[in-house]
Amino acid sequence: MKLTVKANWIWFVVMALLIAFSAIMVYSIERDFGKVEVSIIKIMNSQGELVVAKLFRPKTATVENPAPAVINMHGYQNDKSVQDPFSIELARRGFVVIAPDALGHGDSGGGLNLGGWFADPTYVMGNETALEYLITLPFVQPDKIGAMGHSMGGMNAIKLPALFPENIKALNQQASSPGTPDMPNILITQARFEEFAGFREGLLVTEDILNSESRQQAIGVAGPLEWDTTYGSFEDGTARRMAYINMDHHLLTLMNKSVAEAVDWMRLALMGDVKDASWIDPYQQIYMAKEFFGLLTLLGTLVSLLPLTNLLLKTKFFAPVAQPIPSRYYAKNGAWWRFATINMLIGGILYPLTTQYGGIMGQIEVWLPFMKMEMGNGVAAFYLANALVASLLIWLWYRKAHKEQGVTLYDLGVSFDENKTKIDWGIIGKTVLMGVILFLWMYLFEGFFQWALGVEFRFAWPYMRQFGQLRRVGYFFLYLIPALLFFLINGGLFLFGQARQKEYETPGKTQWMWWLKGVYAMVTGLFLVWAFQYFPYFFGAGPGFELVGLPQFSEMWPLMLWVYIPQFIILFWFMTWFYRRTGRIYLGSLMISSVAIWFLTAGTILLM
Repeated sequence: MKLTVKANWIWFVVMALLIAFSAIMVYSIERDFGKVEVSIIKIMNSQGELVVAKLFRPKTATVENPAPAVINMHGYQNDKSVQDPFSIELARRGFVVIAPDALGHGDSGGGLNLGGWFADPTYVMGNETALEYLITLPFVQPDKIGAMGHSMGGMNAIKLPALFPENIKALNQQASSPGTPDMPNILITQARFEEFAGFREGLLVTEDILNSESRQQAIGVAGPLEWDTTYGSFEDGTARRMAYINMDHHLLTLMNKSVAEAVDWMRLALMGDVKDASWIDPYQQIYMAKEFFGLLTLLGTLVSLLPLTNLLLKTKFFAPVAQPIPSRYYAKNGAWWRFATINMLIGGILYPLTTQYGGIMGQIEVWLPFMKMEMGNGVAAFYLANALVASLLIWLWYRKAHKEQGVTLYDLGVSFDENKTKIDWGIIGKTVLMGVILFLWMYLFEGFFQWALGVEFRFAWPYMRQFGQLRRVGYFFLYLIPALLFFLINGGLFLFGQARQKEYETPGKTQWMWWLKGVYAMVTGLFLVWAFQYFPYFFGAGPGFELVGLPQFSEMWPLMLWVYIPQFIILFWFMTWFYRRTGRIYLGSLMISSVAIWFLTAGTILLM
């Protein structure tokens, strides 16, 4: 049953209120309901590059009562807010915390110098600028500073004691390099299913680290080590501990044990073994509630597109965008499963090939030096390769289907006339304009809350956030091209054309069945890649690609499937809805590609 204009307005307002309430809850939890001040700090480094950081100051930290402090550094494809679980829990326990955006990430300027990062022991991607600022704050004890970081952030952390020997008194490496015996009071938070071979000493099974000579040397203990055991002394800076976290590299930062180990380590190293009236048990945590409400802001904003689209389509100007759904052709059951299975297998085969050779250590930035998003290049290569293969297969199928079954471009959701190919550029123009309005609604609505409350719409990852610099807007349009091709061809011509499904008894059942079967066709190949990598690991053998002698396909890109698989599953629900609402492939393709590329370009890594 179609909703009335009034019902759509009610739905729209309810969603806006839910998003606002969730954003306020994120704001409140971040600040421990008034006990912590959170502010955005902007600092210019000596090279004229902007470093932006998030500063958490507990109100107990004053000029009269300065507090220990921690610099909290994010990983490679992340930004400062990914480390919020640690920042929130440290701040509510009395620590001042600064969480910077590394150069080329989030809101900071510049870009990552890969060569310098590996070769220069003084290059820490702008984090030193944030630490210099932190040390000068009058409510900070400059001789009681901790440094922690996840992955890339951890690799930066172990460089800081040499740069700030009088200040750094404790370290926490989260799924990263273990450091050396001269590191002060170091906690190594080890992921059980660590994707990066270098962070598990090149071993297939993480547990074997306990017997590795290199890890024993790093800890400074001869002989077998034990998990969750503290060696050495905090008083002379020789304390060492390896915390064992039953999770993979990427999601380690969301684990209660990771956070509890970190906050208690910093307490012991920087405050001493003191449990005063303000002490909070390390496992008494609130950060996950912040992540939950952040997820509601993200999903709520996507859902708000539905009533807003309905309201726009009720206007005389945009009404032509809603065309009848083609009904003459659908793929018979056996043919549909054949089409879908071939498509998902192609996606699964192309993913490791295109992402690895297009992205990290790939060639796109060599051939096209203006494409500075290294991870974005891998995604763009995946989109383009899939679109090219799908175009060829659809063309071969269409020649035969047109001749034998009378299938036309109208049946594929492209043409606007049942009997002949007719592209109505007026309607397409209105479709594009509607897409711009819908995207601006999301972007500006999120922007209001980011400006007013400092709240981004996200869950554990840079999703809906403002573009930190104008250049990121340019990258949005650049990387939108391959994404739009993919969603028009694979998500449009294929999913709602060649693999068009039958209508079910009700519109609601049709929406959900189309979506579920569409997920099989579009996402299962990625799931198979994920399963090939992780199932052997889960059962104690090691990462799948490493077991079969293909380590080049391991590490980063299987890890990214933890993000891409749920993201695609959700986005294809909306893709299905937009197609069924408009009867054409254009609006859904435009919206979903725009959202996916917004997620990709707004805060993640840029190279120099």
